[in-house]
Formats: sequence, C-alpha cells, structure tokens
Amino acid sequence: MITKLSLEKFKCFDKKQDFQLSKLNLFTGLNGRGKSTVFQSLLLLSQSLIEKGNIEELFVNGNFIQLGLFEDIVFSLGESKNKIVKFYIDTDEEDVQAVELGYKESLERIGKISNMKINKIDYFQTSTSIQHTGKIIGERRLSAYPKETINKLFKDYYFISADRLGPTLYEEKGNKYDFNPVGILGEHRLNVLAEDRVTNSLLFDENSGTLLEEVNKWLNYIMDGVSLEIHGVEKEISVLYLLLNNPRNKIKIKAVNSGYGYSYILSIIITALIAEKGNVVFIENPEAHLHPRAQARLTEMLCKLTMIGVQVFVETHSEHIINGTRLFYLKHKEVFSYEDISMYFFGEDFNVEKLEMDSDAQIANWPTGFFDQQEIDLAEILSLGLFK
Repeated sequence: MITKLSLEKFKCFDKKQDFQLSKLNLFTGLNGRGKSTVFQSLLLLSQSLIEKGNIEELFVNGNFIQLGLFEDIVFSLGESKNKIVKFYIDTDEEDVQAVELGYKESLERIGKISNMKINKIDYFQTSTSIQHTGKIIGERRLSAYPKETINKLFKDYYFISADRLGPTLYEEKGNKYDFNPVGILGEHRLNVLAEDRVTNSLLFDENSGTLLEEVNKWLNYIMDGVSLEIHGVEKEISVLYLLLNNPRNKIKIKAVNSGYGYSYILSIIITALIAEKGNVVFIENPEAHLHPRAQARLTEMLCKLTMIGVQVFVETHSEHIINGTRLFYLKHKEVFSYEDISMYFFGEDFNVEKLEMDSDAQIANWPTGFFDQQEIDLAEILSLGLFK
C-alpha cells in the first residue's frame, strides 16, 4: 500500500507537497485547488506502465487521463523546457519502501525519466565521453533497476471518473478488459455484469452469489429497493440492455426511464465488487445524483472495501461522504481504525491541510469553508426570519 505521496513541480504544486495516505483517502475542498492533481499523478504512472510495460516514459495522454502537453503538467511561471516533475512514493512494502521518480520533457506529450531512486539507491549513473575537441561530456543514464518491483506499484488500478455515463439504452458487447474492466466512464459495465463471475470477498451477507446477485443486494440496500436484470446475453445478440425492477409494484423499466442515480452508482458498485486485495480504486464524486442516505450507505461499502485490502481514493464535495466515514469508524472500531482514514482539505491559494481525526471521530483542525455552509445558511435564515 502507498503510505505517502509527494508531488513537486507537478501542475499546481511548485514546492514539494506531502500527502500521508491510508487505506481510505478522502480529498475535499474548493473547486480547482488540486484535488484531481493527486489522482492524476498516480494515474499517469499507471497508464504509462500500461502503454510501455515500464515507467521510463511518462505518457501525458493515455487510458486513464488526457492532460494535453507535457508542459501542461509542469508547474511553471515561465520556461518549462528543462524543469523536472517529481513524484515521491513511500509504501509499506519491504522491498520498495521509498521511490523517487523525476521526468522532463522528451516529446510534446511524453516525459522521459531523468531521476530514479529506490530505497535511497540512485539508479542513474554518470558516464563520460571525450569529444573530438577534447571536451569531456558527462551524461546521466538509467542503469538496471528492479523493474518488476517498481511496476507492481502501479498495476491493477481502477478509475471511475466524475463524468461517468448516465442511463443508456444499450451497450454493445465487447471483449473482456483486464485493465480497468468497467471503464473510466462505466462504458463496459454491462459486459462485466454479463460475465456472471463470482465476486471478491466484499459480500453483502454470508450467502455468496454471482456478481449480478451481489450488485443487486448492494443496490437494493443503498438505493432502497430496486433490482437489475441484464438482457441480451444470448450469443446471437450483439447488444446488452438493462431493466430495473421495482419489487413493490413489479414494474420493469429501461434504464433511460429511471433516475440518473442508479446508472451513476452502478459503475462504482461493480468496481468495488471486482477489485481484489492489493488493487487501488480511484473514484471521483461518488455522491453524484444520490440522495444523502444513499451517499451514506455507499460510504459504508467503500469503507468495507478497504477492509479486504483495497486502497481507496475518493474526491468528494459531500459532507455525507465525510460524515459517513466518521460514523462507520465509530460503529466498527474493533475492525476499522481512525488511522485507516486520511482526509485532506484543499483551500484558498492551493493550501492543502491534513485533517486530524481522533479516536472519537472529531476533527480538531476544522478549516473555514469545510462543510460549514449549512450552518452559515441556517444562521442567516434565523436572523432574517425568526429573529428579525
């Protein structure tokens, strides 16, 4: 598990910015202040591994994210050509406790590794050559390093984007994807459901079922009574489509005739159920299109996901996600520690503050602007209404 991530000269972070990480990592705060940047640093490394089989080049555009040109990801108030983007990663793995990676521009959309240290060992060596003029030139080159050890840090990542798909009439059948099977938009969600594979150990109850059965159990709990049916699984049919079944009136409707919340949450539930121990899951705005109780119950699922060995990163603007996490800890202290949770608030001027939660789930350094709008509004309602 990644226990610490530091970013330097990467996007909005000029000087080295540290993030102490845990099993469940929550990032919240003002818009456009760097929350997504934390996700993107790790997703860049993962998509570069997928592209080339190693992380010796940094692909700015890939399977997870598209960020434009290399110069777009470099913090720069001026010339960015020779500036180096640096990632520092600590883990709880014995053979790779600390990694330092640096990249500088190679091509417009690709960075080339220029710095690599593993457990404080520098894997760049300087070789010298003499030009015909007699001038001695020194060149730093990457030497042999434990490639598989490094690669495993960025394998098996799952990413569900904020702009994931809403309801669709159907989904074309496709090949099975080993990489991020559901898709960043949830574009393969029905194909994954149709595989009928047994889930991980994140079971709703003691009775293990197929993936679809487990999805329905969780969906019924989170959304208060609904189940899914998937149609078109027959070999001769080229598309899959979804029906939602209301158990109260037995009426079945197409996904496009239901609320957005069902489709938005489906990709998250499926991903949570197929992720395995050692995997890493990134979710943007899980609260989208969900009412507060559904947000709180989804948070329970994400907390339980970390308990089977999956590291989870969540970007959220919802107090129900934050408070749901605190409440889950208080209810499950015997198996879930407050130290399993890391929370960061991104404020004005790109200031980042780690929120210190104690064993009573209290946050001592509650910052201004951190889910206090309700109190501000209520105070104004009272002052303009009852107390005028």
